[in-house]
Amino acid sequence: MANEKLAVFGAGAIGSMIGAYLTRAGHDITLIDLWPAHVETMKQTGLRLTTEDEDFTVRPKSLHLAELAMFRAQFDTVFLAVKSYDSIWASTCVAPHLAPTGMLVSAQNSINEDWLAPVIGFTRLLGCIVLPGAGLDGPGHVRRFGSSTAPSFIVGELHGLVTRRLSKLVDVLSATGPARSTTNLWGERWAKLIANSMANGLAGITGLGNAELRAHAEVFPLTLKIAGEALAVAECVGVQVEPIGGIPAETYRAAAKGEGREALRAMWVERGRSIGAGRLSLLQDVIKGRRTEVDYLNGYIVQKGREVAVEAPMNEAIVELTKRIEGGTLAPAPANLELLRAYL
Repeated sequence: MANEKLAVFGAGAIGSMIGAYLTRAGHDITLIDLWPAHVETMKQTGLRLTTEDEDFTVRPKSLHLAELAMFRAQFDTVFLAVKSYDSIWASTCVAPHLAPTGMLVSAQNSINEDWLAPVIGFTRLLGCIVLPGAGLDGPGHVRRFGSSTAPSFIVGELHGLVTRRLSKLVDVLSATGPARSTTNLWGERWAKLIANSMANGLAGITGLGNAELRAHAEVFPLTLKIAGEALAVAECVGVQVEPIGGIPAETYRAAAKGEGREALRAMWVERGRSIGAGRLSLLQDVIKGRRTEVDYLNGYIVQKGREVAVEAPMNEAIVELTKRIEGGTLAPAPANLELLRAYL
């Protein structure tokens, strides 16, 4: 992909992180976003990326969304990094700007391939599981949580084969940190979906950061219930779930039935130390007064459960409480955990 034209559509925290690393690596990449101040800052002074072990500034090509209409060149690869609820319109907007053999890479939460494939085409779509957390400190400044040497991306074809373009994509993304391909995209997607559903909703409901969530005594039983429901749904839809945050799915499945809970709790706390203490994305949205992705995280589990007659009451409760917070009838607070105890 050395001479190919790349783009990021949605230069929020994750999109900006990708753009910063790939610009530094010398790729021809353009960042496209709707936030005027962010785009103007990148145009005028560049994009700064801060991690716990490095801090650098690059000058990526950047476009306001309106400027895309005047962009004549087509992209060989576009990383889609918008919120899940923006997937359909964003992919529709991107489609005319993809080269005939171009590909769209979904670098998003949830399992958006379900609705992206009908827009872009099954053969032009790849999935990308984003492992690090990130946040925008302000226009033109993205912060990556944790070390820049920690695993960064897992990418896969929808059909599960390791293709030449997939291998090339891994090479490109290795500029962001360790990246690898998978032959089980759906299992990786569900693993990340479960990890997100275990933490993001609870962060928004409580207002607690990642490290604070892991340290709170009442959180682990709730996360275990969320995971147990999700794994039951995944099993019924025929997905073999990959390790969840580095912990085998079977360990969660057994603990949900009462086997090895304390050992899992110890692993869960230990794994959390390597993630960092940043705010999870759903909490960032709550703080900014924005719509959350809860319908595409815990809500996705509930929806898929209904399709196979598997109930997911804890996940449904997470959705309901998050909606109350979005609507302003409930304020984020650790005391809200008490509202979820009835579903254990």
